[in-house]
Amino acid sequence: RKIYRRIGVPFFRLFNLLDFRHGEKAIMFDVSTKQQDGIYNNKKYIPCLIDYFLDEIMYSNFLNAYRKNPLVLISSREVYEYLVTKECPLKVAHFPLSLPDQYRINEIYDKEYDLIIAGRENPLLMKYVNEYEYEYPQTRILRRRYEKGHFIYYLSATGEIVGIGDSREQYIELLKKSKIALYTTPGMDGTRKDANGWNQVTPRFLEEISAQCHIIARYPVNADTRWYEMDKICTCVKSYDEFKNMMNDFTQRDVDINLYKKYLEKHYTSTRAKVLKQILKENNMGI
Repeated sequence: RKIYRRIGVPFFRLFNLLDFRHGEKAIMFDVSTKQQDGIYNNKKYIPCLIDYFLDEIMYSNFLNAYRKNPLVLISSREVYEYLVTKECPLKVAHFPLSLPDQYRINEIYDKEYDLIIAGRENPLLMKYVNEYEYEYPQTRILRRRYEKGHFIYYLSATGEIVGIGDSREQYIELLKKSKIALYTTPGMDGTRKDANGWNQVTPRFLEEISAQCHIIARYPVNADTRWYEMDKICTCVKSYDEFKNMMNDFTQRDVDINLYKKYLEKHYTSTRAKVLKQILKENNMGI
């Protein structure tokens, strides 16, 4: 069994659930899609692409970088369907991202804060947040700043520091204490400057569900958001009035915990392990 871990998130846990033969092939997670040939571009490696944000002119570079791999796993359904439409000569399969089983919902979390702002910020959502806080200054909003090598979370109204969010676990614990979280796909409203229009669903969406947060989101209707059935969990907010109504509603009630539990059952890593086994079987890949 050989798994090459080139990213900071714990995807390696997936392979504790699999029974692979040793020596034939190796799966490698690529956090950033390569654009040039390299030592992993050969028949031994099966790359799994986590982030594909290439524009159209980089397509030929992508083909060259993975041309010798026997199979390329694509985490984004949007990218996968794009490659199929282009009749990509590489053998590709859709292998979506997941939530580690350790974050399975087993208890109800007590909420101390109304809203948490974590991760990359959507400029339109932040405009709505600022308007809302001006109108409702008593709202307990957790904001984040980077200071002396640490991500500091503080109450916006008072400046009181409530925690550090450097590690995944620290960040998850802060989510668990918050009633509402924001979510955006990378290409919405200029959130990620190098997204080149791609809007894949990221694991943060699953983490916020696991933490029992109401979600106020900005996302398009595309192959990824349809595959993740995002509309079952949240709608795409389109105006400040919608945002305000959601905030006023969500701060007063709990999430539908049964809906959240049922939804996540399809997205745990143990479920993805079965998907991966099937993909490898269908493509006659011995690992």
